[in-house]
Amino acid sequence: MRRYPWPVAGLMGLGLAGALVLAACGSATGGGTAAGSGTKSGGSTAGLPSSTSLKGWTVVVGSGGTGPAIDSTVGTPKPPSLELPGDKSYVWTDAKKAVNSFSFDANSQGLFDLFFGANAAGQGLMFRIDTRGGTNYSGFGETEDWNDWECPQSGTTDLPANTWIHVAITIKGADVTAVATPTGAPAETFTFNGTTAGCNTMGDGTVLDTSLAAYKPVGTAFGFQGDGLGATSETWIANFK
Repeated sequence: MRRYPWPVAGLMGLGLAGALVLAACGSATGGGTAAGSGTKSGGSTAGLPSSTSLKGWTVVVGSGGTGPAIDSTVGTPKPPSLELPGDKSYVWTDAKKAVNSFSFDANSQGLFDLFFGANAAGQGLMFRIDTRGGTNYSGFGETEDWNDWECPQSGTTDLPANTWIHVAITIKGADVTAVATPTGAPAETFTFNGTTAGCNTMGDGTVLDTSLAAYKPVGTAFGFQGDGLGATSETWIANFK
């Protein structure tokens, strides 16, 4: 049985809605890219997928075999939301044009990643929320593909688990800023400058650059990645704009 955050009766439950177009672990099939595209302006981008449906996303199932789903019992201010198990399951799409802002609400039992400025293989950049504390930082990192990345070596370690966190990411030229605001707590601001430390060994032996420096997108793809804590570690995404 899955564990869900939020001790509020209206947000508890195991019901999942929405048919999945699933792929074998490590391959992306079904879903396709979104119809239409555009650069975000004023908080909305016509034609790009939402966090209330799997339509427009390419859906990839991780090692746990369950994969991304639409959860009809969890959300903010109300369901549904995009549910990601932490077994490296993910959804992605290609906007075909630069997307210069992202905003969404996330509620995580552990950690998850937003990939952006990536190519179809997932090579690009990511913003991670890590709620485990200790030396597990939230912040920016670099990606080799949809399943290999480097973790932030600096940032913050106090973003809470099982709490809705509003995230707003803005790209202005070579500068990227992320503001993460947990419910009832002060905002945390992240900038793109900094260093990364290896999380996973790259499958092909690639050594990623340890200095992020200025933002240099690889492509126009983006996606939500459940990261690698295991299938029982869940993240919910709502209000993606």
